[in-house]
Amino acid sequence: MSSAAILRAHAKLKGDRWCPHQPHPKQAAFLALTDLEALYGGAAGGGKSDALLMAALQYVDVPGYAALLLRRTYADLALPGAIMDRSHTWLAGTAAHWDGEKHRWRFPSGATLSFGYLDTERDKYRYQGAELQFVGLDELTQFPNSWYIYLLSRLRRLKGSTVPLRARGATNPGGIGHRWVKERFVDEATALGTFVPALLDDNPSLDRDEYETALARLDPTTRQQLRHGVWVQDSGGLVYSSFTRSLIVPKPADLEGWRLILAFDFGVVDDTAWGILGWPKHSKNVHLIQSEKRTKMFPSEVGDLAASLEKQYRFDQIVGDEGGLGKAFAEEMRRRFGVPIVAAEKRNKLGYIKLMGGAMHNGEFLVCEGNDAYVEEVEELPWADETRMKEAAGLPNHLCDMALYGWRAASAWNEDDEPATGPKPGTPEWLAREQQREKEAAIEEARRRSAKQWRSGMR
Repeated sequence: MSSAAILRAHAKLKGDRWCPHQPHPKQAAFLALTDLEALYGGAAGGGKSDALLMAALQYVDVPGYAALLLRRTYADLALPGAIMDRSHTWLAGTAAHWDGEKHRWRFPSGATLSFGYLDTERDKYRYQGAELQFVGLDELTQFPNSWYIYLLSRLRRLKGSTVPLRARGATNPGGIGHRWVKERFVDEATALGTFVPALLDDNPSLDRDEYETALARLDPTTRQQLRHGVWVQDSGGLVYSSFTRSLIVPKPADLEGWRLILAFDFGVVDDTAWGILGWPKHSKNVHLIQSEKRTKMFPSEVGDLAASLEKQYRFDQIVGDEGGLGKAFAEEMRRRFGVPIVAAEKRNKLGYIKLMGGAMHNGEFLVCEGNDAYVEEVEELPWADETRMKEAAGLPNHLCDMALYGWRAASAWNEDDEPATGPKPGTPEWLAREQQREKEAAIEEARRRSAKQWRSGMR
């Protein structure tokens, strides 16, 4: 039996009557996996969406089975030829019933296959009460890591069930989630899930010549990503594209003599982010020392946190975003807790984002180890569009904004260079040093005269 036939045998769909064609060998390898996490793809045209839809359908003949397939936005989900549209091509005219209001297929067994999207951070809570045995994310690199991790928590099954819990992704390289997807699935040293790479050659159903013509029109980086599945990233679409992991440094053991700022980005429904930024005397390098974000904090909780931190660190300045409902947080902190918070400067945010990017490029903004949530945000936050005039809506940016407010309030740029050390003028040590300098200068002058006389005698 050929290797392809063996793969097909192992990956035979339990609900194969719902799939109009047999999986290709790479798809079959993907379907054979029972790992909790797996990723299919790499290059464009490798049959990613088909593989993901097949995987979702594998257990639809099992009563109570529930699967969810997601795209980043509803517009992506509703595209002609996209995964939801493809499900209609496969399932229309079968015993499966479509509920257009819920975007859900129900099968004779009672199993369901639902389609959804995650357009903003809050959208993930739409699935808070879901009990799923399968969750699939099409174009996984379009999703932030935190959203994916949250969806993993929705996977559960009844005791005694033989249906495996599965999280499956399909994607090309690139996109806001490129780094975390690569680390979680592609890089062997850090991989937590299984990666099944697929190229154009692995999908004989596709019109290869036509696809090759389309790929030839792309820029070199995108062509490398889509044609060859090379995991390189063009970070030009990111808000803080100058950030690199070389800016991550050890946390200082002692903050004695440091200038410190406490910064807040308040959230009512969204996260409240806070962080401590600082720099040592005579240094122009601002450090993000520690940071955190929490969901649905009350003003009193934030005030108590700020008062506790102020007592511990004695900040040079405390700043916070007082726009909108943030004003209520700041007032609570001032009146009830005596925290001397001032409004963060928010004018010309775009200009200061560019200036902060310059500081990152010059190594003048550093991130101390342990600020993983900030690193995740700053590595994934994209511009809304090619004009690069505003950040993309709906994606986590609270830690980034907090750090921007704190960095803008810092005055490290005004620090003088550290003066030369030495004995105090007028002391015996200072006099001895000056006499030694005069002696050394006299010796050097005599050496120059001798060399000049020698050259004159050679003429």
